[in-house]
Amino acid sequence: MLISERVNTTMTMVSDPNSQKLAGWAVAGAENNQNAKVIYLTDGLLKERLLHDENFITKDTQLNRSIVFFIDEVHERSVNIDHCLALLARILTLHPDLKSKIKLIISSATLDTSVPKLFRQIPQVTFAAFEMPQMGTIYPVAKVARPNENILNIVQELYQDRRRYDQILCFVSSVKEVNECVTLLKKITGGAITAYPLVQSQQASVQQEYIETGSVFFSTTVAETSLTFPQLKFVIDTGMINVPVYDPQSKRTVLKVGRAAESTIKQRLGRLGRTQPGTYYSLYNFKVEDQRYPIPQICQSDLMNIEFSLRKSPLHKGLEYMKNFLPDKPPQPSIDHTVQELRNLGILENAPSESLTSHGRALAKLPDFGSLAMSKCVLAALKEYNCGRDLIVLSSILSVLNTTTVLKSVPQQFKSADGDFMTLLNVMDQILLVKKSVKSNEFRLEPICQSKGLTGIQHIIKQALRRQISLEKSFNLSPDFRTQAQVKSNDWELIAKSLLVGYYTNVFASTKELKDRHDLFVRYNDSIDSDIASLDSQSVLARTVNKTPPALVIARDIRYSTSVRSKAILSFVGEIKPDWVEYQVTRNLQLNSEEETRLNTNNLFKNAVSKFSHRISMALNNTTKSAKLSGPAGTVFNGELHLRQNMEEEFQFQLDCTNPLSPAKRTNLTRNLESIMKMPYIFKPMQWRWENQKQVTITINCNSSTKTCDVTVKGRNLEYKNVKKEFDSFLKWLQDCAVIRHPNSGVPPRVFRPQVRSKYLDIEERIARITDSKRTTVDLYNGAKGTKATRESRMEVVAWIAVCLFSCKLEGGFVRDWVIGNYTARPAGLTGNPKAWISYTNGVPYLNREVVPADLDCHLPTHAYFDIDRFHDELYKYDITCKVSRQDWRYVLLIDEDAPTGPFTMDLIEPHVALTHDRIDFDVNDLSLEKDYTHEIGMRVDIQQRPYLIEIEAIVDNIKNKRFQVLRPIDNFLTERIDKMINIRHWTQMGEPFSVVPNPNPKYSAVLVTLPPPSKLYRDLQTEMQKIGSVTIVSIEQVKNPLLEDTYESMKKLIAKQCKGSNPNERSLFHGTKGEGIDGIRDDGFDDRYFSPTGNWGHGAYFADDPKKSHGYTAADTTDQTHVMYYCKVVLGVESKQTATNQQLVSAPKDTHSVVGTLGGFTEYIVYRYGQALPYMKITYKG
Repeated sequence: MLISERVNTTMTMVSDPNSQKLAGWAVAGAENNQNAKVIYLTDGLLKERLLHDENFITKDTQLNRSIVFFIDEVHERSVNIDHCLALLARILTLHPDLKSKIKLIISSATLDTSVPKLFRQIPQVTFAAFEMPQMGTIYPVAKVARPNENILNIVQELYQDRRRYDQILCFVSSVKEVNECVTLLKKITGGAITAYPLVQSQQASVQQEYIETGSVFFSTTVAETSLTFPQLKFVIDTGMINVPVYDPQSKRTVLKVGRAAESTIKQRLGRLGRTQPGTYYSLYNFKVEDQRYPIPQICQSDLMNIEFSLRKSPLHKGLEYMKNFLPDKPPQPSIDHTVQELRNLGILENAPSESLTSHGRALAKLPDFGSLAMSKCVLAALKEYNCGRDLIVLSSILSVLNTTTVLKSVPQQFKSADGDFMTLLNVMDQILLVKKSVKSNEFRLEPICQSKGLTGIQHIIKQALRRQISLEKSFNLSPDFRTQAQVKSNDWELIAKSLLVGYYTNVFASTKELKDRHDLFVRYNDSIDSDIASLDSQSVLARTVNKTPPALVIARDIRYSTSVRSKAILSFVGEIKPDWVEYQVTRNLQLNSEEETRLNTNNLFKNAVSKFSHRISMALNNTTKSAKLSGPAGTVFNGELHLRQNMEEEFQFQLDCTNPLSPAKRTNLTRNLESIMKMPYIFKPMQWRWENQKQVTITINCNSSTKTCDVTVKGRNLEYKNVKKEFDSFLKWLQDCAVIRHPNSGVPPRVFRPQVRSKYLDIEERIARITDSKRTTVDLYNGAKGTKATRESRMEVVAWIAVCLFSCKLEGGFVRDWVIGNYTARPAGLTGNPKAWISYTNGVPYLNREVVPADLDCHLPTHAYFDIDRFHDELYKYDITCKVSRQDWRYVLLIDEDAPTGPFTMDLIEPHVALTHDRIDFDVNDLSLEKDYTHEIGMRVDIQQRPYLIEIEAIVDNIKNKRFQVLRPIDNFLTERIDKMINIRHWTQMGEPFSVVPNPNPKYSAVLVTLPPPSKLYRDLQTEMQKIGSVTIVSIEQVKNPLLEDTYESMKKLIAKQCKGSNPNERSLFHGTKGEGIDGIRDDGFDDRYFSPTGNWGHGAYFADDPKKSHGYTAADTTDQTHVMYYCKVVLGVESKQTATNQQLVSAPKDTHSVVGTLGGFTEYIVYRYGQALPYMKITYKG
């Protein structure tokens, strides 16, 4: 229209306003000056005229001169452009006598050779190429390459240096990215820079206003920026574009992000140099000339509508015929698939016939509705559901919408609880009602939209009205449907049933109804694991998490995009009732043995059959363990829900210590269960997860009388078993745990001591990159995708997402190796093949031991639900991919498997399980980071307390010097970790291992921790115990009694001061006991009130260096025949060595601290004061 107007005002010498204008125009639903010498048409309208108007040009057409077809922008290779070229090539091929009447001009900035080749192969057709001289632009354009740099950084850089009115135009790949960039730029500059989106859905006046007043713009294609920018100075081009690609196998059209062709890039570059000199910034790193032209859309599109439009046209032939006239042929499998689909839909007769069925012929009588699915809907509305006018009006507005952004601008009074279709129909009905009430020449859309609050979508309504008028004219001329097209019902049920005829494959069921996730939908068809989708956020039916989603919906559009992880987006959606859905479906509901038995023995399945068998087939298959339901989808859906509800049961079990365990494990488990009874909230995240992901309800009641936790699970037996497995796994952790930690235990994050803080400023920078919730999205993009992005910076981004968005706590190797140490390493010989770093054990991914840093270890929050899918989506925003493995106690993620920077893994540990991790293997693994502690660092396990006294600064110093201390007895697992630290990562082990055991619950004096058999101390003690004779070690347990330890350490210091060289003369010795003495020594130590008065050296506590001697003071337990001996730390100080007995002693002789007596071949060590001996290991044995 604009071009036509410009021609009429600039290319005619006639001043009479009533004279014939030179140019006219025609678009769908509207036209002007149709008899003009020059007519401007859309490519779609030209295609329709060439295809359907057999008399458009014939040999009898009387012409003074040739008809000139001028087709512009051919380089875009749209479906309609290729179609026009094919139809013209066919005319010239089949009707050589028309060659003198037709002139064809193809105009394009660049042109694929397949186009001229198409016409040059036609006999007697001259196809000459005229290339414009390379005159360049009016003003010079400089090119600057900035490969892989962040577009927002460059915008800010140029914005600062630009002159006042200079404009910046940025090209990105998708509308989603356009909107993201506009929002981000405003956010990160604090509103200093306002950018404007230029997208297809905007009205021209809005774009014109933006371009006249704005400075920074984001767009996707040149077609959306065809207006001239008055002061365009810079173009920034990512070189990427979103292309819809249809896959016949999955029947999906996916928006794929790919590199733009050279022709597209030239168009983007061509925006510059028109009004002033300009600069073009290229952010891509590929060679432009490697792909000169885009792939023709017809070669990667869904061909269904094209095939049908050809077959219903006067040609009566499809793409199998027309492909011979196309510049580029669609793939043959795509053509074959399309023909078969038309046969499956009952539109085309079975092979070998190529004719339309009666249904196909009825569809062919309808105007073109843009899609075969919508044509089927309209036909059903006309013939079956008496709502023809509703569907015609609805199709009018839907035909001009390709995004749902319009719904955001619809006032609330138009929005319908039935969904988007009725909302749009309400808008159109209101406008048409006003239009009908006034004379046609008095109708003005603008004031009506203003009064109705529809100004924001006036341009959409204008297009929809034009389309509605065109359809109305067509139906008024239709003898078959003229009357039906006037019938209006305004009944959503009838409209929905009509829509189901064309879009029945787009019916989606709420996964909440199917006992799965709360917020997703699944395509309701024969596959249980079909397409997963979520509602478009702009949809009227999009609801908050705490509201129940609609059970069944029908969608016009299902958008798949490489920028959205795995799930589709449902756009233009309506809520439907199961009774309306009649297409056939077969569902196989998997059962376990218990569920099958329940359905059979309680007559539940029999009752379901009697309720639904009048409409569907229902059967149990014992072999496949499934329930099969076949019939109309709506009834099948109700039947499936009925069975799922009847399979729900209430199960109960207890968290207790009834399983056979060693005495120490039973004692620890009992005590830990007591602690859990005081904090059942630690299971909340687990309860939320099961409720949100599987609709399983878990209730935990603490029974103080029985000292158990009563667990009630409401759900399917299959899910109950999985819940029970998680609790069983937790009990295993709990029994191995000495003392379950409180959620707030450990050392809270703090800054470094002032004496050393200045040395560690780089550490604080790395801490902030993980814990600062105010870190900008641009900064995160740089870390993930910038030119300087590394494996470690991408790990930081993932850690930031976990810590700042999901309130996780980061600890372990990444904090040690990267945050503190700033260490990196790669496997020798595999640096060029990062994927080879990955190996699997029992399906769980692990990385090569040489990779540093290897992984991220996180504890999930205790106060919030962790949504693994939302976490996955957050990663995907930064092009970070991951595979999720689920175990009973954690998620294991393999991240960046195919990234050139290299993969890494991540552990996300359930919070209730993390609290059972009360031990630490190395001091350097004990550091942790938390949200918004941007300079601070904490400890997971508090080892600052006595007797360890290890502070954060000491740990950091060890990491900086690549040394570590072992803080637990060495078992097989720890042996491997030590080997990796020493022999692969070249760290140094400091001193001998010592065991850090947490303090017991304040209610108890001591806690016992089993010493692992592979540990050196266990083996040494086992060897020593063989001196007794043939004995079998049942267990060796470390005794942790903090009060006794404090007393003992104080006594040791006191005695040390009285000894030469401050050496307290500490020894490890044996002490045999029995009966009440076993627990008494564990809890109260060696109490001088209970010392034996009849010993050879008087009233003291007796120890031996030979367990054979101590064995004589033990006695076998009457129930299990075990003996108990303590291995103790004893402060001997200055010894009084004696060989003769002296039963009168009540203390060590003056100036001594102990007596060492030798008698009968044994040496005994006697102390007389409380606190001089500490029970260290409890040895339980038989013999």
